[in-house]
Amino acid sequence: MSKSTKTVKKGSKPKPEASPKTAKPKTKKAPSAKVKTPISKKKSPEKKSGPKKKPSTKKKSQIKEASKPKPKKTSAKQDETMLKELEIEMGSTDEQVSLGAIGRLGFMTSPKATKVLTIGLKDPRHMVRLHVAAQLGERKDKKAVDALIEALQDESIFVRQTVAGALENIGGVKAKKAVSKAENDGILLDELPEGRRLDN
Repeated sequence: MSKSTKTVKKGSKPKPEASPKTAKPKTKKAPSAKVKTPISKKKSPEKKSGPKKKPSTKKKSQIKEASKPKPKKTSAKQDETMLKELEIEMGSTDEQVSLGAIGRLGFMTSPKATKVLTIGLKDPRHMVRLHVAAQLGERKDKKAVDALIEALQDESIFVRQTVAGALENIGGVKAKKAVSKAENDGILLDELPEGRRLDN
């Protein structure tokens, strides 16, 4: 019995030495895992948001460019029908409808649009005549020179001045002579000279 007690005493000494060694590594492993997780979450959404915005702008520009060349294609029959409709609209009692028709006639490439516009120079409304003269000047069609020269005798000073500007834009010897003559006669002044009357 004395021998067994001696062996137990010898084995009991290394036990307290092993217990403090195992407790220390447990506390070190726990904080290391918590620090790594939040760093990975912040970086991932920043990379995905950038490339999504770029392809969206390119698609919108391609859709707008494809829609522009569609109205350019027009046949001769379509132009004739459009000219008839716009001529009727230009003579409408609603002044806004008339001015809208004049603007569309000015953008038409057909040379017949000039003839339709010259009809508007004799409209009883001075605003219609003024817009017609402006559109003829932008078209720069020399076929409208004769009608514009006659319109230099318009009763409205604003129409006469617009007609003179249209003739200058069109150019040519005949147009320039008519403008210079109107300037010498005082037709383009805000007030006509005494005794000067416009021919009806």
